[in-house]
Amino acid sequence: MSADGESNTFAGRATHVVQAGVIYGGVHGRGDDLREPALPVPRQLPRAATCFTDRSDVMAALSTVATTTNGVATVSGPAGVGKSALAVHWGQQARDRYPDGQLYANLRGYDVLAPLAPEEVLHGFLSALGAPADRMPGSLDAMSALFRSLLDGKRVLLIADNAGSADQVRPLLPSAPGCFTIVTSRDRLGGLTAVDGATPVQIRPLDTPQAVELFRRLSGDDDGEDGDEVTRLVRRCGRLPLTVRIAAQQAGSGTSLEELIEELDGDGRRLESLSMSDERSGVRTVFSWSYQQLPPAGARAFRLLALHAGPDFSLSTAAALIDLPVPEARRVLHSLVAVNMLEVSGPRRYGYHDLLRDYARERVAVEETDEVRAEALGRELSHYLRMADAADRVLVPERQHVPLEHRADGEAAPFPGPEAALAWCDSELPSLVPAVGQAVQLGLDDVAWKLPVALVYFLRLRRHDAYRRALSDTAVQATRRLRDQWAETWSLICVAGAESDMGRYEDAMRHLTEALAISRAIGDSRWQATSIYNIAWTLRLMGRHEEALERQREALPIHQSNGDRRGESITRTEMAASSLALGRPTAAYEEYERALAGARAAADLPTEAKSLHGLGDVCRTIGRTDEAMGWYGRAVDVRRRVGDLLGLARSLDGLAEQLAAVGRTDEAREARTEAVAILESLGNPMADEVRRRLEAGGPGAEPGDPPSGRS
Repeated sequence: MSADGESNTFAGRATHVVQAGVIYGGVHGRGDDLREPALPVPRQLPRAATCFTDRSDVMAALSTVATTTNGVATVSGPAGVGKSALAVHWGQQARDRYPDGQLYANLRGYDVLAPLAPEEVLHGFLSALGAPADRMPGSLDAMSALFRSLLDGKRVLLIADNAGSADQVRPLLPSAPGCFTIVTSRDRLGGLTAVDGATPVQIRPLDTPQAVELFRRLSGDDDGEDGDEVTRLVRRCGRLPLTVRIAAQQAGSGTSLEELIEELDGDGRRLESLSMSDERSGVRTVFSWSYQQLPPAGARAFRLLALHAGPDFSLSTAAALIDLPVPEARRVLHSLVAVNMLEVSGPRRYGYHDLLRDYARERVAVEETDEVRAEALGRELSHYLRMADAADRVLVPERQHVPLEHRADGEAAPFPGPEAALAWCDSELPSLVPAVGQAVQLGLDDVAWKLPVALVYFLRLRRHDAYRRALSDTAVQATRRLRDQWAETWSLICVAGAESDMGRYEDAMRHLTEALAISRAIGDSRWQATSIYNIAWTLRLMGRHEEALERQREALPIHQSNGDRRGESITRTEMAASSLALGRPTAAYEEYERALAGARAAADLPTEAKSLHGLGDVCRTIGRTDEAMGWYGRAVDVRRRVGDLLGLARSLDGLAEQLAAVGRTDEAREARTEAVAILESLGNPMADEVRRRLEAGGPGAEPGDPPSGRS
């Protein structure tokens, strides 16, 4: 089932840029001829903190754990104590020990946002290790297994930062003896110690002499005078590296120690989450020093950016939130970075230290009205919707798109091509998911349905099926609040598409039946035909071929009356598949020929490939081996072009069977080896069946499109 519910094949020109002919490192077939290209070497560690204060005891403890086979260290301690800085500093010093790379992820275990799911972390790690995003396995277990396979025999450092639970970390642990994992958390994560053999390493606030040393180095106070005042100041800062740094910056810019201590000894409130039993924490007061010295534009930006729901934000997103042109927004962000109120998280991306984010959220709640906050979020959400729609139009231009006002003539398109559109979607996904929830909270139901639907094709391409189903369901609820039945029908089809890809056929049937009823009630023939087609498709997947054929015959004239040549061709491929399953090869061949002609007329390459493969299936069934070989070969060529990997594996398997039947065993083995590698990379259970045929070396049987939920 496609992103817009019309087909169970990918459609669109975006897939033309996906490499389908090369299997990347670590995706292993069982054939001897499959060569493994070199893996890319990820270097994901953030920049190490400047003036890192010596923590020789903890550094030595990490070095000891690193010498053990497949060691895991859990670095625990209170917020702001420097766990992340320590892990990164150790990692940067130990880079040479891990020549195959360093992986890093902030798991957001204690963020206001939901913790990062292991699937999303693994998705990023697998991409960094060279596994193409369109070949990602669909389940957590399969992704974890592929991750371990890619690291087999490698020496890689992995830092899982800000973990919330052992379960969040466990799927990320490599099994290669030469790898080392550092997990940081406010919790001691005893489960990792008890079950996975992790070594606990506790980190506490700086000792007073260390805190004093850090302050002096950063403030430029090297003469050692005012020792008592500096000691008193760093103690009032809670001896946390972050607050000591800010205090040192204030002192270095001319504020006297007496003034700083006087403020800390005042009645200013503090961040309750950082209060300690033995010492008062002046964290909030320390933050206020820098905040109060910001110019009005900088202070406003610091507050409003805290409304952003994602872990970090791009320059263009920040510009929308603070309502400034991009060049001016860039200057404001750079000024905040210069005073340590923001951090650079990547190219043209920024974020807060987690404690500063908490402070910024306090300030925006106190200093801005509900109306101002809602307006800022509305600008951000509108920006996201425009960008997601623009990406969708680049990725799959022939698809139905959400109704939006088009850009003015002459305005530059945000994405020059599919690669840029995919890159934007990839980088913004952690923010786009919670943004939909914000739209619901604000009552912006128009955004709450359009944004998920605009993202559906991207989410399917990247195999974020759980996100796709959840966001599509949010879209359904939003359309119902709007009482927009046209949009509700579309959203229901999107929900059903995700359920089909997840193998939840009964749920998909229920939602498609509901979509059909609504489309008939509102008299929309497009959604009516789409709903009927997908009901029939699901029936075929369930093995109910006669019913499926009858329903496709019902959908066909509706597509024809709408002048929808693409929809007609897709429907004919389904009619042909059901006819062949029912033992009617002549009828199947005729329908596939009609579908092929229609697909070529509509420039619909995925349907062309499916038709070519289907013609190969028919010829194989009736024993016309040479013809079958030709059709399968053409299907392989087209499926390579469009990046339909599961379809490519099936066409390769079909081609291999015909090659073996005429004695071309070396070519058959080569084709089937590639098919196995693709299926394994996708985590598809068909891999075992094709591997058995590969190992047996014979033709095998049934290389067609089985009911798997995708083709």
